Amino acid sequence: MSASTKPTAPTLVVRGLSVSFASSRGDRILAVDGVSLSLQSGEAVGLVGESGCGKTTVARAIAGLLMPERGEIELDGAALTHRSRAERRAIQLVFQDPYASLNPRRSVRSVLRELLELHELAAGADIERRCRELMALVGLPAEALDRRPAAFSGGQRQRVAIARAIAVEPRLLVADEPVSALDVSVAATILALFARLRSELHLGLLLISHNLAVVASICDRVAVMYLGRVVEAGRTAAVFDDPRHPYTRALLDAAPRLRSDVSDGPRLRGEAPPAGARPSGCPFHDRCPRVEEICRREAPALRAVEGLSGRTAACHFSHERHTGERP
Repeated sequence: MSASTKPTAPTLVVRGLSVSFASSRGDRILAVDGVSLSLQSGEAVGLVGESGCGKTTVARAIAGLLMPERGEIELDGAALTHRSRAERRAIQLVFQDPYASLNPRRSVRSVLRELLELHELAAGADIERRCRELMALVGLPAEALDRRPAAFSGGQRQRVAIARAIAVEPRLLVADEPVSALDVSVAATILALFARLRSELHLGLLLISHNLAVVASICDRVAVMYLGRVVEAGRTAAVFDDPRHPYTRALLDAAPRLRSDVSDGPRLRGEAPPAGARPSGCPFHDRCPRVEEICRREAPALRAVEGLSGRTAACHFSHERHTGERP
């Protein structure tokens, strides 16, 4: 796990974030329900869960691409509502598909030049110098400035997308599945690039991923989402070594590389219901191997786990170690 500097106050604070969308029937579907998290300068936090759990919606709301229905997003203590240009610069999103997010008709130089001029970050000869510096930061040659996206490999395109994101000197990168479309060896180099940029530029990183191995390799802390809610959070190594929510345990059992020292527990049953059809009580109870009557009646709050510093879990039995067996 990467080391990070720990300032006294979080850079990013998200409180009670909720986002809903209109359905084809005309009603509203709650995609994200009361998500709270924080991230310190230079820290990497992973947000994990199955497809459709709301991870990308959280990422887009934090980056300012979606308007939350409820909740607060603060950067350095200031609420991000009607974002100024400086506040938009401060949080940059790196997309899953770099080719789709890059203009195929424009060279890398023209894209970077426009950003530097628009945000008044460089002028005259300094623009070219800064463009070359950005290429060096992401591990590309200066000649890459004259190329268009089609001339790059997938990994190189992602480096270009990262260069575009850091060109405006952000405080925080939000990376949405940034290596899921890449080969394993290429993905490893991109993760190493994120780690280096965190260190050199003191950037915070919110990494959205379904790949627990990726999160374990780079993230200081992790938050696990299920049906639009955070169900467990804490230091990455602590959560992965001793999960206190059955859903976290199920994700880990599906990634045996991370838990080779633990025998397989009961497998996750079925699939998550759609966001508009959450079950009553605990949203996970209809798939949970530990379910009891209280789980069907009462939704557990996300609260501190007794005896575990910095850990929270939304489970009636979070005080138990999840061994895969009933106590």
